[in-house]
Parts: sequence; C-alpha cells; structure tokens
Amino acid sequence: MNRDKAVGASFCFHTTTEEPILNVNILHLNETEFLRTPTGITLNENEVYPLYRIHVRPELVYFFEAGAAGIEMLFPEFKDVKPGAPELITRDQTWVGAVMRKVHKSPIARVRTRQADITAESNRAQGYQKGAKKKDSGIIKLLNRTTDPQTIYVKDHLNRDDILDIEDFDVVNYQYGVMRITLDEELAMAMMVGDGREDEDPDKISEEHVRSILNDSDPYVIHRDVDFEAAKTELQGTNTAANFGSDYIFTEAFIKATLTAREKYKGTGNPDMYIEPHSLNRMLLARDMNGRRIYDTVSDVAKALNVGTIFTAEQFAEKTRLDKSQKTHKLLAIFVNMDDYTLGAVKGGQITKFQQFDINYNKELMLLETRVSGGLTRVRSAIVLEELVNSQAAG
Repeated sequence: MNRDKAVGASFCFHTTTEEPILNVNILHLNETEFLRTPTGITLNENEVYPLYRIHVRPELVYFFEAGAAGIEMLFPEFKDVKPGAPELITRDQTWVGAVMRKVHKSPIARVRTRQADITAESNRAQGYQKGAKKKDSGIIKLLNRTTDPQTIYVKDHLNRDDILDIEDFDVVNYQYGVMRITLDEELAMAMMVGDGREDEDPDKISEEHVRSILNDSDPYVIHRDVDFEAAKTELQGTNTAANFGSDYIFTEAFIKATLTAREKYKGTGNPDMYIEPHSLNRMLLARDMNGRRIYDTVSDVAKALNVGTIFTAEQFAEKTRLDKSQKTHKLLAIFVNMDDYTLGAVKGGQITKFQQFDINYNKELMLLETRVSGGLTRVRSAIVLEELVNSQAAG
C-alpha cells in the first residue's frame, strides 16, 4: 500500500501477532489494493478488524483510523496525583481545633453559675468611733445564670452499591471524617459567634443553650468599639493621611482599644485572640513614616496586644451584632481563654457515632450527635472588639 493513497489517516503503526486491543476501520483506499494481517487475512476497505499491539517501523507503515472512540483509546489511563480519598477543601480549621481542644469540658449538662460581686464602692471596712453605732457594710450583688443542653447533630447516608464500588479507600470512614469536621466547626462557631441562623429557623442552635461570646452580655463579656476616626485625628490632626497610612491608623486604634479593654478583664491568664485574617494582615502591613513595617511577625503583634496566641478565623468575616438599641456592630476580634468557657455534656451526651443499615432502600445511615450546653462561666472573661457601623437605631 502506498502512503499517498491513504486518505485522512490519523495515526500509523505496524501490526504484530499479539492479542488485539481494540477494533479499527481501514481508511479509504483509492485502488483495489489490500492489506494483510500477520495471519494472512485480507483487510477490506471500511470493515472493522481487531487492532494488534503496535510496533512502529519507518519502512513499513500501515494507516488506520480508530473506531468511534478515536485515538484517545490508545492513551494511558489517568492516575491520581494523590491516590486514595479525595483531598478536602475546607474553611480554616486551625482555630476550630484550638477552640475544641482548649474549651473546658464538664460532665454536667445543666449548668448553673453563681457569683457574688463585692466590687461596689460601699462595700468597705469602716473605722469605729468609741460610743458610735456600728454600720453594716455594702450590699453584695449576686449573679446567677442557668444553661440547659440542646441536641446538635449531623446526619447523612451512603448507598451500599456505592460503598462496594469504591475500592481505593474506605468511603464510610471518609464520610464520618467529613461529618466530624462539620460538627466541630458548627460547635466552635456556636460558641464564638453563634450559628448565624434566624431565631425562627428550626435548625438553629439556640443562644439559650450554647451561648455565643459575640452575643453574650455584660457582665460576662466586655464589648468595646474601636473609634478609627478619633485615632486618625489623635495621631496627626487633620493631616493624618499625609503622614500615616490607613493600616497604621487601624493598627494603633486596634491596639489602644484592646489594651484599654484589658484593664477590666477578669478572665484566666492571658487570653488568645481570634481574628479575621484581613484585619491581622492590615496590622502586619502597617508602616511608619519612614516606610518600615511596625510588626514583622504575628508574634510581634501578639506581644503588642498582650495575648497568648493569635488564631485567624476566616468564618468571622462580615459578622455583625445588634445591641439592645438595635445599633449594628461589626466584629473585629474576640479575646478569650477558652478554659473560662464550659461545654457541658452528661455521659452519653458526648459526640457519639451511630450507624444503621436501611434494608428497604439499601442505604447505610450515618449520624454524629451530641447533647451539650455552653457558656462563659466567669464574669468579664472575654473581650469582643467591634466597629460601630450603624449608629442609628434600626427600624
């Protein structure tokens, strides 16, 4: 066969007597010429024949067109860069792990906290004058709060056919791992800023059962607004922008508000700071008038703020709170030692795994469930740093 007479050829090869690997069609031939396989069978135009393993030889080239699948049938199979279970794409889980690890865990689900406030100015010892009547000291203010538990769960299922067909990893354990990440993140969010659902949503984790630090009230939380405009004026009068960048002003105002709020902090030891990444980056990018960075590392920022560890939480972005006057405050950071936050669960109420097979629908049913209560148990044990974004009362 002459190469010039093979019209529209896609690729070329020479056949051998090995086992066929797919079927092919002979390309259109201009004359009554024919090709023979190594076994002596005549190959006719436009008929389907088995394609044998290929050994290319420049001096003997046959032209074939693959069947409907095309030349791609000869390509090697795709291979996973990372064999096994698919790599998970998640939100930032570092801070979630820190919260779940550091939170104080109690075997009591129905929690009551009681404190006696003896800080009133009238509550003092008094000097006695001979012959005078002795007076009682000031009144002690008692604080009492109770929190009962709520069930929180993650439920899913897998078809048994899918479980059997997936061979390169254990899909059941993989799914349980995904569910545990979801449950831990939901618990951490509920403790820190609330689950974000509306009050009438039947799936809401109630603030009466798991009290979020963001929405908790005095005397347990110190809410402090950062006044960036005042900081701008204080730094350099009305010509601030000519001397200091916005990141520098943000950083100075942030640190000043934090340290001022720390004067009233009554929590255990040094708190950690949980902050949205962009706000932390602004502090790291702050420069002085000479263009030098104020803080080179996250550790430098932590030292300036007098906190233990800084954790970034991308889930905090654009979180807001309405106060009692219906004014809107944007969350900037939360300062807390999670040992002052109690997560209570009785025996059997801890995170528990359930698995059951549904014979009617041939499904593996999976459930992760816990029954917990949560809340701060020390007065003024957390600081919530915010920015007032709407000074007008809503509605």
